[in-house]
Amino acid sequence: MGSNAITTITIGLGLMVVAVYFATDSSRYLQTVVTTIGIAENDYVKSVLNFLTPSEEVEKTVAPKNSDSSQPLFTAEQLKKFDGGAESKGLYLAILGEVFDVEKGAQHYKPGGGYAFFAGRDATRAYITGDFTEAGLIDDVSDFEAASLASLEDWLGFYKEEYKYVGKVVGRYYDQNGQPTKELLSIKEKMNTVQKNKYQDEVDKQTFPPCNSEWSKEKGSKVWCSKKSGGVDRSWVGVPRELHVEGRDPRCVCIKNFGPPSLGQDTKKNRGDLDHPGLKEYPGCPESSETCSVSHP
Repeated sequence: MGSNAITTITIGLGLMVVAVYFATDSSRYLQTVVTTIGIAENDYVKSVLNFLTPSEEVEKTVAPKNSDSSQPLFTAEQLKKFDGGAESKGLYLAILGEVFDVEKGAQHYKPGGGYAFFAGRDATRAYITGDFTEAGLIDDVSDFEAASLASLEDWLGFYKEEYKYVGKVVGRYYDQNGQPTKELLSIKEKMNTVQKNKYQDEVDKQTFPPCNSEWSKEKGSKVWCSKKSGGVDRSWVGVPRELHVEGRDPRCVCIKNFGPPSLGQDTKKNRGDLDHPGLKEYPGCPESSETCSVSHP
């Protein structure tokens, strides 16, 4: 084919580029055309096709139209390339779909480090189970109850404080637009419930501090109250009672036995929380005693 013919066809090809540049599979369409008309080996044509044909790596990393460009998205395959190995692009790990750069802790996460198995993947499950085999180093925690998921909040807080957040993993926890999936929202809801319960437990602890306790073979079990029992510093000592709350095991708490009640009952009484319906006396223990012997069936 003569040079003029190639020039003419090349100009035509340029016009085709403009026409199909934004079309789906435009580069594949042009490749078919130039091969058919016999100019696929022309240097200029090659350069045009190379420009229009993204590499496999580029195709994988193009952000979806509706994604947040400030939140880089990774596929699981891409994340594997950040395991700190010889050909690695860096040192990343993920938990609940959030990716962190852990280069600062390379001595722990690079190959040979004590936590190297976390690098280049989302191994959320292992943070709960401690199973560091390949079967355990996965992201699925859908079968865990809320109480088991509580530790994930602490781990997330640790990585956010100690390491740089760099993006999200598309898959179980984030969709192709970087938005949370239904599974992640469900897990977050469970975790929030646990946090609320922890807060309520702390409030309850201040109202009804745990008793001190000890056991010996000779004397059996003993519970008693002090101004620091249960780790709660206070100005009063209190008396031991067994607290019964639906859905929980009974436990020994120290309650005020003077002044108004804590929970808005009859404030004119000077009996503290002695009349609380969820509290029971220990059999054989005087009502005002700060120490009680406990017999177990």
